[in-house]
Amino acid sequence: MTLDAFYTENYRIVYVYLLSLCGDAMLAEDLTSETFLRALRYIDRYDGTCKPSTWLCQIGKNLYLNERKRQKRCVPLDELPMNVAASPEEEVSARETLSALLQFAGELPEQHQQTFFMRLEGLSFREIGAALGKSENWARVTFFRAKSKILERWEANNLEKL
Repeated sequence: MTLDAFYTENYRIVYVYLLSLCGDAMLAEDLTSETFLRALRYIDRYDGTCKPSTWLCQIGKNLYLNERKRQKRCVPLDELPMNVAASPEEEVSARETLSALLQFAGELPEQHQQTFFMRLEGLSFREIGAALGKSENWARVTFFRAKSKILERWEANNLEKL
């Protein structure tokens, strides 16, 4: 496999995984690039016991944790821009809804959060499982459980407002 093919095959998985960790597209791009540079530098340490995407995601996660220690903060997902509403009132409502849903998602266990956000970014269950070192079925079940918990919280929160 050529270096270009390796990069093309694994870039999206690593990028979306890192985006699910930090919620900042630019930081995720930077970390993804650094992940591949580190992988090239330490390719002799890859022992083949896991998929390359799993190994790359672990490198990326370590880079993210190091970056987080340096910056002491990461842009929350609810600060991402939204351009889906037609009127100012609809935009406020959409932002409030998104903020609540992201807050609920942020309260999930880490692997549920990662699976949920990776799926929202369009990764297949197979890609999610590979990125997290799990099976496709594990990713499917974990996403379903995460989505169910978020919906339960959403419904409970809306009932409290009534």
